[in-house]
Formats: sequence, structure tokens, C-alpha cells
Amino acid sequence: MKNLGIVGVTLTMLISIVSCDLDTDHNEPVRQAIGDVFVRCVLEDNDTLYAPVFYTYSNFEMKSVQVEGPVDSNIELNLSEYNSKIRFRWVPSANDFSTNDIANGIYEFKIVAFDGETYTISDRLLESRIDPVVINEFTYDDNLHEFTLDWHDIEDAHVYVVRIHDAIDGEIIYSSERMLKSNHQFSQSSEKWYDFATTKGAEYVLGVYAYQFESSNAISGNDNNCESVAYRTFQW
Repeated sequence: MKNLGIVGVTLTMLISIVSCDLDTDHNEPVRQAIGDVFVRCVLEDNDTLYAPVFYTYSNFEMKSVQVEGPVDSNIELNLSEYNSKIRFRWVPSANDFSTNDIANGIYEFKIVAFDGETYTISDRLLESRIDPVVINEFTYDDNLHEFTLDWHDIEDAHVYVVRIHDAIDGEIIYSSERMLKSNHQFSQSSEKWYDFATTKGAEYVLGVYAYQFESSNAISGNDNNCESVAYRTFQW
């Protein structure tokens, strides 16, 4: 799925692409794509809410991507391009969350490339889930732009990541390394800030993300199974 910032992903694995005739011209790279489905968990009014998230990455320009879930999921969605034509996604809005969990099973991503070729790839959503993130401490010095964070340890979470966005699921301004600890301190002088011009007085969103991968030895960000997150808004 995403480099854990679902944001600049390098395709590092070969996958099987069906329903297509691959270009046999040796000067053309073999087309590759990755589809990813995972569950986002949040805590609201002491209830755990769930929503699906879908990403597709490719090394060729895509025109459209549609995802279909298992029969009992009733999911059939169109993904949208973001940042470039080789990245498509569907991320939930507030109204898409529910106390009902997301159906496990095979999700199929049907891709139409700009040249008209069609491809179908798939990803399996596993049954395992992790608890939502609960932030214990969040302090922000708006003069020095220093942040201090602490959150509950989450059983079976593989890594944590802290990010700042201009809106939920918006442009990433800051993204930490993957962390095993449940606390983090950083400032404007720390590394991992993106080339983004902040505006004094503008509102931004900090997210503490916990991830559970499809396997504990996962090395890429393209194999998430569950993401839990808590947000804090602040003014720059």
C-alpha cells in the first residue's frame, strides 16, 4: 500500500496482472500495478468506527480504477487520481465510518490504462484488526513549532507513524520514520518535513497512525491490513 505516508511509493515487488496482453517490446518495461485494501479504525464517543481505504499504484498511466469487494461487502467504488496518473485512491469521509466492520476477503481492482488496456489485480483483506489510537499527550509550541506526543501502546500494531497534513488525507507536511515506540518529539528543525509552505494562523491536522501489516515481516508500505489513527488540529 503506500510508503507509510501513502504518498511516494516505489513499486518494489512483481505482481501478477491478468486480463491483459503485455507489451512484448523489450524496450518497454513490463507493466506492474499494486492494489491495496485496508481498514481504518477511529474512536468516536467511545465507539470504534471502521471504514475501508483503497490504493492502487502502477508504473503506467491509469485512466480509471474501480474496486469491487466480496459479495457480502456491497462495495463497488471508483478510485480517484491523486498526485499523478500512476496513483489512485479512495479514502473515507466522516459519513463513511460505521460501527460495522469491513467484510474480509478478496477485493478486485479493475484498471483501465490510458491506452485502453485493461488489468485486474486483487488484494485480500484479512480478519485481524487493531484498536484505535488514543493520544494521551499532545503539546505544541506555536512559537518554536515544537511537538510532544504520547499515546497508548496498541497490541499487535507493527509500527507507528506521525504525520502532519493540511487536511485529513490531504497534502503531507511532515512524516516521521516508522517507529516502535508510542511517543514522539519533533520540531520544525527536525528532518522529514516536506517541501510545503506553511501559513501562520492556518489550521493543520496532526495524525498519529498505528499500522498492522498483512505479515509481521513486511518491509514495504503496500501491504497494510489495518490502520488506526487519532487526529489533533492546531494552528501554525
